[in-house]
Amino acid sequence: MSTAWILVSDAARGRLFEASGTPCTWTELAGYSNSDLRGLPARGGSGRTVPRTHDSIGPARHVIEPHASRRDKSTRAFARMLVADLLEANARHRYERLFLVAPPRFLGVLRGQLGDPAAAGVAGELGSDLAALPTEALIGHLREAFPRAFPAKAVRSDR
Repeated sequence: MSTAWILVSDAARGRLFEASGTPCTWTELAGYSNSDLRGLPARGGSGRTVPRTHDSIGPARHVIEPHASRRDKSTRAFARMLVADLLEANARHRYERLFLVAPPRFLGVLRGQLGDPAAAGVAGELGSDLAALPTEALIGHLREAFPRAFPAKAVRSDR
């Protein structure tokens, strides 16, 4: 079996696994945290300030909507950091296949930062929010989603 890396992430946290060998051995390589998003609910608000402007004539004030919220900027920065680590590892031939597991919205952000999925070795994607699952449950979901890539038991061939 070739070495596969599996990034399981959402916008606030990520875990990187390596699956290699026969039978498949799983190792957690790294854990990532987006501290900007992890702290937002605890602060008691969205962390978003709404700028206002005065009308040119009279006392009226108008809200200026920013093009991207702080949450969106933080999400893109987190995805950019994850993808930079993956592309560096790919350049060093640390894995042959890459699997991305993230909620659909964050998966789209990862794709946008990744550029060409084939060049990064992406072999599969799963649009599910599994980042908070315990490791054993996560492995079960991945084996179910990608049965040929991660067989439950070693497949023996008598050819």
